[in-house]
This record gives sequence, C-alpha cells and structure tokens, in this order.
Amino acid sequence: MCPRKYLIRIDVFFCFFIALFSYLIFNTGIHGDDYSVIAGVKPGLLRFLNPTPKNLGFMIFGYPVYYTINFGYYLFGYNILFGYDLFKIVAHFFSVYFVYKFARDYFEFDRAIIAATIFVLYPLHDTTTYWYATSVYVLIPALIMYAHFLIRNDKWVFGFILILLGAFSWYITPPYVFGLALIFAFERKYSKALLFAFPGVLYVIFYFLIKYTYVGVERRIDSHLGFMDLLKQLVLQPLSFFEAAIGPSYWLKIYYAIASLGVVSSLIATAIVVFLFTKSSSFSGRPVFPKSLFVGLLSVLLFSFGIYALTGLYHHSAFNLGNRSTVYGSLLIAFLLALLPLNKKTVVFFALIFILPVFGLSDYWKSWNVHQKQIIENIHTNASIKALEPESTLLVTGNIYSRLGPFSHIEFFSMPWVVNSIFHDWVKNKSIVALAPYIELDNNSLVDPKFGGRYPLGSTVYVYDSEANTVSPIALGAVPQLLANRQREIRHWVQLAKGTWVESSITYMSPRLAYLFQ
Repeated sequence: MCPRKYLIRIDVFFCFFIALFSYLIFNTGIHGDDYSVIAGVKPGLLRFLNPTPKNLGFMIFGYPVYYTINFGYYLFGYNILFGYDLFKIVAHFFSVYFVYKFARDYFEFDRAIIAATIFVLYPLHDTTTYWYATSVYVLIPALIMYAHFLIRNDKWVFGFILILLGAFSWYITPPYVFGLALIFAFERKYSKALLFAFPGVLYVIFYFLIKYTYVGVERRIDSHLGFMDLLKQLVLQPLSFFEAAIGPSYWLKIYYAIASLGVVSSLIATAIVVFLFTKSSSFSGRPVFPKSLFVGLLSVLLFSFGIYALTGLYHHSAFNLGNRSTVYGSLLIAFLLALLPLNKKTVVFFALIFILPVFGLSDYWKSWNVHQKQIIENIHTNASIKALEPESTLLVTGNIYSRLGPFSHIEFFSMPWVVNSIFHDWVKNKSIVALAPYIELDNNSLVDPKFGGRYPLGSTVYVYDSEANTVSPIALGAVPQLLANRQREIRHWVQLAKGTWVESSITYMSPRLAYLFQ
C-alpha cells in the first residue's frame, strides 16, 4: 500500500497529466496512413466486426489494434476529427500510468514519474504522440510493462491476461516481451520469466502461420535478404539509432523544436521548469540501477535491431513519420535519464532536451495540422481540379513534406496512397502523381523507385500547385524541366554529404537509401 503522501501525489499526477496531454495533443489531427485507411473503410458494423482475412490485410497480425485503432477510423471517419485526438489523449495518459507502475518496482515516486513521462513524450519519437495510427507504439509496450508489474507482484492471472493481450496486439511486441522477460530470468525468477515469455512465443508462431497461410499478406520480412545484406542491416541498425538518439540529428531536432514554441506553450513550459526548480531540493536521492532492469531494457533495444534488420526497410531517424522506430531505445534512455542527480542543473538540462522541445513540437504539429486541413479544403473546393478530363494526368507540387527548420519532417503528398485518398471521390481524374524527390521520368512514364509505382503520362498533363491552389496545363516536353526544378527535400543531414564517402558508404550498406542523394 502506498503511503498517504503518495496517494495525494498520484491524485495530482492524474489531474496534471490529463491537462498536459489535452493541451499537447488536442487539434493535432490525423496524418499519413490515417487518410488512406479512412478512405478504405467500408460501411456496415457487422462487416467491420467480422472481417475476412482479405479485408483485414496486414491487420491480421494485430486483432487488438484492429478493434481499437481501426474502429476509430470506422467511428470517426473524416467528420469527427476531435475523436482521434481524444483517443490519443486517453492512450497517452494510460501509457504514462502503466510505465509509472512498472518503474515503481525499481525507483522512488518522482523518478518513476520522470522515466514514464520521458518515455511516452520523448521528442525522438514525436510521431507516436501525434499520429493516431502509431499511438499504439507507446500504449502497447506500456501495457506489457504493466503486465510485468502485475506478475512481479504475484498477480499472475490478470498479469498473464494482459501480457497475452499485449503480445498479440501488433507485430512490434516481441522485443518488449522477450526483453522484459529477461529481467525475471536474470533475477532467477524462472517461472515468472517463462510465464511472461510464453505469449511472445505463441505470437511468433501465430505470425509465421499467417505468413505462410495467407501469401502476400506479410510485408515486413524481406524474403530476398541474403546473409551479407542481413549483416549490413545489423550494422546499420545500431549506427542509425545512436546517431538519431545522441548524434547531430537529435540536437538539430531539439533546436528547431524549441524554435517552434509559441507564446502560450513557452509560458506553460517555463512555469513547469520554475516549479521543478523550486522543488529540486526535495527530489529523491540517486538510485542504483538494478542490473536485471538494465539487461532487460538493453535487450529490448537489441531485439528491435534484429527485427528491423529482417525487414531491410527501416533505419532510425529523428525526423519523419518513421521515427516511431526509435521508441524501443527511448525506453532505455528514459530510465537512464531518471538516474541523473536531481538538482537545479538537471532541471535546466531536462528543460533543454525534453520540456521545451515537447511543447515546441506540439505547437509545430498543431500548426501543420491547420495547414494540412487548408490544403485539403482547397483541393475539395477547387473547380479547376473538378473539371479535369478523366484521361488526363495531374502532377501535384508542393507540400510533399512539412518543414521543421530546413528538414522535411511529416510526410504528406510523398505517400502516393495519401494522395489518392485525398483526391479520391473529388475528381474524375484517376492519374494523380505528387512529384516527390525520388520520382523519375522514363519513356513518358513517371516511375517511383521507392514505392514501386509506374504512372504513364496521359495525352494531356496538368500541374496542381498545392501552395498556390492553381491548376495549369503543361506540355509533355516540359515535364523534365518541371522535375529538375523541384525543391530539394532534406530528410537527414547526411544528404548534405552528397558525392562523398558518406554517400557511398550509406548506399553500399543499404542501396534503397540511394534516393536520399538524388
């Protein structure tokens, strides 16, 4: 039983985090795949509740996510956008609580709060906070950590139910299940380790059964990955993670996140920092980091490297919607940061690397959401787009990504399925291509080497400037010049090393990244 002072603090904790997440998340909207999933939702509750494997597609690997996240798409559609924000707020509140309960097995109250808050809101993976589809990338591991807390405290039945639910939630779960099970194993609590790991084993078996039963559904394991390719990926995974987490990328992101702060957020962040400053003398002493906990959290990160190496698709980055992959390592970082001596210097350090950037990124996502909604409104009310001939080709320029300083951050028209979803049912024209930086011209066809698309140019070609909201005809012979005039998209600072050994090294290790240097 918690002392009364902790019960009072937990009440304050509840109120504070509800208010905090409401402020940070409300009006951050939907992004990326959200649009395409909403466009693909079929009417009929029974159809949704009892889907066929074909209708499920890749979601067959995560029924719990399908019945939560995808139900939101079914329920809210395009018309109840605040519903997505409400889900994100609730999900992040419970995530902090679940991680806090896990951390309390090792740390005092204040340090457990610090570890939980940093993990959930760490700027390295802001995507998981503001992109509805990936809010589960924090909620699911938090649920698994809560199950760990229950089993440690001998609540076997409820703990096993939750770890079973967590393990089968989504394909991201094995590193958490097996990594955290090693905590029990390291402590020689073998029965708890086996109980905790067993649902993970079941999920891996389930995953491969689905993979070989429904051909073409599984898209994460690269069947063409050879031994040398896998070895290269295993080298790139830790290199790219540590660069994103403690290298130039993170510090650049912190700088531009703070630069995005608005007046209100600045005042709130300052008030939090001042409050922590005044309470610095009452913080708990520096704890010992249990070896078992360190082994477990490090194993979560190492297992994630293995999983991402098998895909050959993901490399860690502090920018872009893909930064959700850094959530595994952020767990270890959060607990390491919670070990720092808690004094005024630490408060200033946390303000610079965490508190101010968190509020800055919130303002940034809100601003981008307003802009994004305006672009979509422009498209849906533009009479010139509506009047295009069905057989013509429409080339879309501008708003390929959002901008965080000089860096391209949130994908928008760079995703062809998002483009199709936004223009879907609003125009007669069915050949619509956004001129992302990797789009190439080949024999009167536009080729997308990143996503594998090929789009023959029609006899009539138009250009939609999404910044100016204008549609203009263009001669077929003018398309090469249009491509040459595209604004360069900087998605990572290494692109500035084009033509050097950095480019050749990266493309040797991962040829698919060659598009970054085009």
